[in-house]
Amino acid sequence: MRTNKLLIFCTFLVAILVCSSCPKTEQGVRTELIELQTTDGVRLNSVLREPYPERAKAGVVMVHGYGGNFYSGIMAFLPQALSRRGFATLALNMRDHDLGPKKNLFEENLPDITSGVDEMARHGYEALFLYGHSMGTNRVLFYLAETEDPRIAGLILTAPPGNLFQWNVRTFGLEAATQLLHRAQELKTEGKGDTWMVIDLGPLGKTLYTANHVVSLRGPQTFSDPFMNIGRLSKPVLIVHGLADRLADPQVADQLRNNAGTGSQVTVRKVVGGNHRFRQHEKELEEIIVQWLVQQIKQ
Repeated sequence: MRTNKLLIFCTFLVAILVCSSCPKTEQGVRTELIELQTTDGVRLNSVLREPYPERAKAGVVMVHGYGGNFYSGIMAFLPQALSRRGFATLALNMRDHDLGPKKNLFEENLPDITSGVDEMARHGYEALFLYGHSMGTNRVLFYLAETEDPRIAGLILTAPPGNLFQWNVRTFGLEAATQLLHRAQELKTEGKGDTWMVIDLGPLGKTLYTANHVVSLRGPQTFSDPFMNIGRLSKPVLIVHGLADRLADPQVADQLRNNAGTGSQVTVRKVVGGNHRFRQHEKELEEIIVQWLVQQIKQ
């Protein structure tokens, strides 16, 4: 009998010692791969990360930039980092994810983001934020300006490129950028909008766009102009830009703030030494975003 009691005591003691060396459960992240489907029938891959055992403070729908996806670049670390800090994240592929030929219209980003927001709402998250990186900033600004979705409490933008035609002007000069756009507009007017065009993206290399795609991104009637879209918002916005960004001009962050709508609260933070993907400054970026999210939730 005494032997059994001693055995039970030893087992209990060992369990305590083992558990004391285990990772803290509050840092756990539950991960689930989810296939989304848009209202127009497009299937998109995504990954949902939820902190456990405690309920997440809020949800963040995360949208990649041009040529990106939900698992590489900045999406390789930031969704996981935010979830470890208590926020549920859903990082999704847009329909034109990864490098390669592009034929979709910019405005088709809307049903893609809607599918992500709807998925987070189905998981019961009432406080939702949109995050966009690089050209993803244009995507999420358009979504909220167009839908005025009441479920969205605010926006987080990192490394915004600004107006995409102006970006091409800075990269290639006014004459070259204008000639390319005019050629795409001519093809569209002639009913040849599906014609493929070789597009030089400078540091991003060359690729194929249809004429329709070019016009939807860079034309005067484009839905992608972030300066126009941010002027239609009244929600809080955080903009973070690295001062060593060679792909997107850090001054765009200030231009966005200057074009913000009346009543919107725009916070701009600059990261010294941060490049377009914030390499070697990931922790600083994480801290800036987490502090801002916590502040928004408390309000």
